[in-house]
Amino acid sequence: MDTNLTNSENRIYDISMHRMSRTPSYNQMVIDDNGFRKMLEAQGMSQSSIDRAMRGLHHYIGILGEISNEMRPEKMRDITSTHSYNIIPSNAKAGVCTDLVIALASSSGHPKRRFINVIRELRAHLIQCMHSTQTVFILTDVWDPVKFRESEADLKSHMRRGLKIIPGLVTKNCLIPLDIPFEP
Repeated sequence: MDTNLTNSENRIYDISMHRMSRTPSYNQMVIDDNGFRKMLEAQGMSQSSIDRAMRGLHHYIGILGEISNEMRPEKMRDITSTHSYNIIPSNAKAGVCTDLVIALASSSGHPKRRFINVIRELRAHLIQCMHSTQTVFILTDVWDPVKFRESEADLKSHMRRGLKIIPGLVTKNCLIPLDIPFEP
């Protein structure tokens, strides 16, 4: 895959047209560990924090592969709470704030899982958990830097206080890190 297409400033890269099936196969997902680790290191995270974030990311992708779409919202909340990270979107009305948030946005399916709605829920979560959240992974199957514009000021504010935000593009069977489409 040409990562220049995904990292360009104003380029929309919708990988849904390249997928074999309608939804990605998470049970065989390959995560670009090295790429994610380099991005977290570049943001000044300690090795122990990077290891924790990567364990959470691997755990989340692993359970996505094991749980059917119908069961996801309820089961995910129960499973991820025992591993101490928050997920978005979530049906939880209130929960415990953790240092790690993993947001999953889709280009299709229920409106709650669409990119803009997931980012809005993430922004609300970051306000509620401002003093706890340290790292956010935003995983999506469509990369559209323009969709970040609505949330840019809020996300920049959180990033200036030290929040690490790493977007990830879900392709056929890979998860690759991307640069956030603006400077903090």
